[in-house]
Amino acid sequence: MSLLKKSASLFLTALSLNLIWEFSHYSLYIDTSTIQGSQHLVIASVFDALFILGIFGVISWHNHSPNWIFKPSKMDYGAFLLMALTIAILIEIINLHLDRWSYTTAMPTLFGIGLSPLVQLAITGMLTLNIVKRIVK
Repeated sequence: MSLLKKSASLFLTALSLNLIWEFSHYSLYIDTSTIQGSQHLVIASVFDALFILGIFGVISWHNHSPNWIFKPSKMDYGAFLLMALTIAILIEIINLHLDRWSYTTAMPTLFGIGLSPLVQLAITGMLTLNIVKRIVK
């Protein structure tokens, strides 16, 4: 399968999973941005999908091939998780500092960062890799 088709499959799968995640966890946030709620969630989901695609690209560059997705090593998974968690932490720190959102009392936090957004990219990213690996052969 071509890199373009693989990338499109990754992006669309990641977008779908992140839309589900964002809409199902929205009640854990207090949205103080100037963007209307649903639009904000769609924009966030697009960026999350782009981050997942970017992480895939970095690992593909490192492995000199996008085909690592079919036989990922523990190092590939570890690198993916590390990059996803790092991006998630940075997104949360920046946006909390800019007062774009805060958390309701229902959101569990770890060091002031919501647990849901902390694990979102890692979980939706790993699910994306596994779904695409199965459907793209």
